[in-house]
Amino acid sequence: MKGRLLFVGIFIAYFLANIYLGIRVYPLFATPIWSIQLLYIVLVGFLVVSPILFFAFRKRVSVPKAALLYKVGTGWLMLITYSFLLALLSDLLLLFTGDFIERATNLVVSAPQFQAGFILVGTIGIAIIGNINYYRKKVVRLQLETEKPLDQPLKMVVLSDLHLGHAISRKELKRWVEFINEQEADVVLFAGDVIDNSLLPLTYYKLDELLREIKSKYGVYACLGNHEYLANVEMSLAFLHKANITVLRDEVIEILGGQIQLIGRDDKTNPHRKALQDLVQPNPHVVQIVLDHQPYSLEVAAEQQVDFQFSGHTHRGQVWPFSWITDYLFEQSHGYLKKERTQYYVSSGLGIWGGRYRIGTQSEYVIATLYSKRKNEKVMG
Repeated sequence: MKGRLLFVGIFIAYFLANIYLGIRVYPLFATPIWSIQLLYIVLVGFLVVSPILFFAFRKRVSVPKAALLYKVGTGWLMLITYSFLLALLSDLLLLFTGDFIERATNLVVSAPQFQAGFILVGTIGIAIIGNINYYRKKVVRLQLETEKPLDQPLKMVVLSDLHLGHAISRKELKRWVEFINEQEADVVLFAGDVIDNSLLPLTYYKLDELLREIKSKYGVYACLGNHEYLANVEMSLAFLHKANITVLRDEVIEILGGQIQLIGRDDKTNPHRKALQDLVQPNPHVVQIVLDHQPYSLEVAAEQQVDFQFSGHTHRGQVWPFSWITDYLFEQSHGYLKKERTQYYVSSGLGIWGGRYRIGTQSEYVIATLYSKRKNEKVMG
């Protein structure tokens, strides 16, 4: 019941904010030419209802058309925050300087037109900056040290939150795969949400073909994320299997001659997932690496004395000020953390949910090299 009330509240706030913004920007289009006014109304209407149209008709229209609705609609869901803040700021400016603006422009531009232009140009500028920043992928290089013996260092490419679907094109995924292969990794790990919310665009664009091109010495592994469940978990598993990605769903696998255990947890979405202590027990001779999509209850891994945990999910809010929210909700919403003997890294994700904007955050590749202080020591016992 509370969830429904929250949804209704957000829905009402979204439409009220759009009405407020529509009125504030309208003076730029308030001309005697009725066709311009009509065009403005149609464009604003499409912008407002596009996210609703996407979720209502995504299975009834072609994938390219659904992708357009998705990019426009979800992009606007992010940008409306900035447009609303710009409108409030311009209201305050006009309250104190409205007369000055009109005199300074010799009445060529009225105060309402100045405000409308301020909102429009500001929003477009933020969208351009956010889009450019999204494509500027950050490369995070981690040097992870263990007291346990390893015959050789292990180079890992760790990724999360690709959100392959309507937002991510085949061309973009190809660039990602090329970068991954350039690293010549020993193992590639996906910490959940490889898939966004539908398998339709993945099969339409044959993205499994590109994922099969990923090369690594010991294989490609993944844990499930909440979006694999949103997209239909069984269909998601079938797609990932077709893409040559081994999904560890409450499973443990050994690599490097048994010196390393990869532990993939089912996503928190599944209330019946196994507890970590049912999957693995502390082992002084084996390096244990956990993949757990949602970084809740980080102390569990520390209690089980696992060596490393990789997570994602948060996107670190993706755009400011939502980064403040994720920082509040999660003990570690992004970056490196050490608790007792367990080391964690929470990735902000390689892809995105929704529009291609990163504001105050960055998409990232994580390249982690694991090495032992006792690299020449052999496992005893």
